[in-house]
Amino acid sequence: MSVDNYAGFLPPVFANRPDGEDVTLRTFIVGDALPDHDVADIPPALQMFFDLVAPAMERAGSNGFAHLWLDHHPHEQPGWRLSVAHVGSLAELDAALEKPLARLAKSLTLADFETANWDETRPLWRKRAEPVRLVFWGSFGRHVRAVLGHGDASAFYLPLGSGLRSDHPLATLPLLEDMLGSRQLVQDGGIGFEAALQIGIALGRSHLIESWIEAGGAEKEPFFRPMQIWHQAWLTHAVMDLAVSALAMSGQPPLPALDYGVTATPARRKAALDGLSGWLTGVFFTEDRPALRNAFVAGVQNAVWLDPDLQQYVQPAQRDEIIQGLVPYCRWFLAMALYNHLSNLGEGRVSADQAGFYELLISSLPELAALNDLSTRRDIEQHIIRIDAPRAAAAFDALVIPFCDLLMPRLALAATRS
Repeated sequence: MSVDNYAGFLPPVFANRPDGEDVTLRTFIVGDALPDHDVADIPPALQMFFDLVAPAMERAGSNGFAHLWLDHHPHEQPGWRLSVAHVGSLAELDAALEKPLARLAKSLTLADFETANWDETRPLWRKRAEPVRLVFWGSFGRHVRAVLGHGDASAFYLPLGSGLRSDHPLATLPLLEDMLGSRQLVQDGGIGFEAALQIGIALGRSHLIESWIEAGGAEKEPFFRPMQIWHQAWLTHAVMDLAVSALAMSGQPPLPALDYGVTATPARRKAALDGLSGWLTGVFFTEDRPALRNAFVAGVQNAVWLDPDLQQYVQPAQRDEIIQGLVPYCRWFLAMALYNHLSNLGEGRVSADQAGFYELLISSLPELAALNDLSTRRDIEQHIIRIDAPRAAAAFDALVIPFCDLLMPRLALAATRS
């Protein structure tokens, strides 16, 4: 009997997530450059395009979205950009998009800006895109309507809990991440090590962006504003499952909402972020789950180091401090990853990718070559101790993302999503 993910008070889970490389994106420069970084009124021709594009793409059998954004590149004039995404080939996208795009081209000049997939385009949005409108169609549209139209949506979904309308782009950005970003954090009956690390990184990023906006003042605000918007969306995406899980945690108060209001002041945003930080600290700082606690703390403290998009804003002295902050965790990360991997090896549950990655790790740290599936936790710790901290840090620096994706253990928190 199949489980209906759209039943009950929990939000529906998006099924059959496409690989990012399968999502084709065309981005256009629309019209002339704007005089300043203020959010201008959407031109009537673009409004008409958004009225026409979803029905046209539905008729063509497409699954995708259209994203209108303001480009806030600090060294270029600001301007409208239009990204249209489709799960499939570029030829299919062009064929489905032909008529609505032709009508738009009659009123505004269009120039190709970039043709790429989701994974290549998303970092660009992170740095310079202020979202203005998002429209979904196909399976994406059905999922968005199911979540935002849910009777209890505001109880578990952060942007709506902050009082935003369901058609506001800040309400749909986390859903875009949910459908095309990283995998669901709550899986296999609980929150694992990788999820705790990811949530910590997202929280650390958001605090950093808010502090940079506050320190930069009005002059720098237009350039950091898109980053602040997207980082709030990432944090919401990271804690969305945890917010739902809070409903199943005994004695745990509801997860506080971030302040997504357009008129939100830095003080109000910081207060909301501090409230969320306190809630997450209460969840992760428990003695019965030390691995989750350590992963969460490591993510918060090393958010910049773990996010290359933010490293461009870090001075050399700050970079050295971040690396020093990372060093104490490196041996511990190695020990936890190895213990999990060798346990899986003994149980015959290791994939070819994991085996190849382990060989790459051994080539970086030959001291670990003697370990096998019969090694105990003490054996692993003894081998880790023989590696000096800088070499462990260098290996972790080069391999941090594969560590999270391939070797880290999935320790369960008492929370589920159905």
